[in-house]
Amino acid sequence: MPHALIVEDDPNSLSGLAAILQADGFSVDVAATLADAREALTRFIPDVVLIDLNLPDGKGLDLLQNLPSQPPDGNVPVIVMTGNATVESAIEGLRHGIWDYLLKPVSIPRLRSLLARIPRPYELSEEVQSLRTVLRELGRFGPMVGRSDPMQAVYDTIERVAQTEAAVLVYGETGSGKQTVAHTIHEMSRRRKGPFVRFDASAPRDTSRSFESLLFGHERGAFPGADIRMAGVLEEAAGGTLYVENVTALPRDQQMALVGALDGRTIRRMGGTQDTPADFRLIVGMERTPTQAVQEGVLVDDLVRRLSAATIALPPLRERGSDIELLAQHCIDECNGETGQQKRLAGTVLRELHVYDWPGNVRELRTTLRHAYRTSDDTIETLRSVDGSRSAAFSSVQVTVGTPLATVEELLIRATLDAVGGTRHRAASMLGISPKTLYNKLQRMKMN
Repeated sequence: MPHALIVEDDPNSLSGLAAILQADGFSVDVAATLADAREALTRFIPDVVLIDLNLPDGKGLDLLQNLPSQPPDGNVPVIVMTGNATVESAIEGLRHGIWDYLLKPVSIPRLRSLLARIPRPYELSEEVQSLRTVLRELGRFGPMVGRSDPMQAVYDTIERVAQTEAAVLVYGETGSGKQTVAHTIHEMSRRRKGPFVRFDASAPRDTSRSFESLLFGHERGAFPGADIRMAGVLEEAAGGTLYVENVTALPRDQQMALVGALDGRTIRRMGGTQDTPADFRLIVGMERTPTQAVQEGVLVDDLVRRLSAATIALPPLRERGSDIELLAQHCIDECNGETGQQKRLAGTVLRELHVYDWPGNVRELRTTLRHAYRTSDDTIETLRSVDGSRSAAFSSVQVTVGTPLATVEELLIRATLDAVGGTRHRAASMLGISPKTLYNKLQRMKMN
């Protein structure tokens, strides 16, 4: 039987909460002060702690330092109970490791929804444990690929925030993997058996439905053309995770509505008269930094504060060092698995990968490699299109100090040929050499 510790100085609230948890299959220990709670922790490790933010002998958050950091089920889930006036303090607690917070008077459906995700004793999911440890040194973390220091830092943050219910902000350049991070958080969380719902605020949408309808749903007759009741993405994500991509494209009033849903844990459909429970975890993604987005007026400050407890900055591919080779090989392995072939990357391609800036990051890398895979023989010799079309990857060449001159020459020749559609006379003229000299160099490149 899972065990709960309830820390609450109001006798009526304490008895009511104890009755709810006992009815849901928990054994319960109670405490009215921090001192009582610390004494209880010397006798057992609870599976969940419910604690009032304000107690007679201190702040409820002070108890966090007395909890074991890694019991059998990972960090002990801590649910803070607070009044509206102290929501900001509860959000601050999310930064320090609390699992979630409940507004007083406590919503019983919301509480029971949280309790349903508390793992039973020693029921640590093998999938989550393997995501944390297995293959990480080899450059794999769930669906994510990379072993560079910047990515190890990202993995650490994912591991920390996934075990909480905190709303998460993921930001980084286009194509850097924000949706993959969001999905990894979902898969490592206690919501992983629920749905993962993606909503792209910048994607083309059905103009007959407003953002309010898409997010919160609508009742029949709510607006002209609303012939049937329809759920919004917040309802579709019930019990799971809602990932809002390009959140800065949401109108400001809908961003504020998201804040209200996060705080009140309820939603109301357009045209509706009753609130319904909102059981979702919010993850949002954007390209700008939070500070930049607020300064530009595309992100409301209240939403940033709700998201600030769990923020993940994704590094661009150009700052990930040898990760580019891991990602390239992973992409080719995927293609081989799909086609049943056994193509491989030549050393020349690996050099090409490192001299390009990859403004489209991992997405651009995958697109480029898949195109090269389709147009190559058993060995992929170059990323340049075989039809002579210009590739974005060769409109410029970047060279690291210390690169061998022979390699620099080869990269420059390939990039120039690509820029002129493969016409050797034009390429030779641009390079300041004769066509014969270019031909000889190309022959040596082919032999190498």
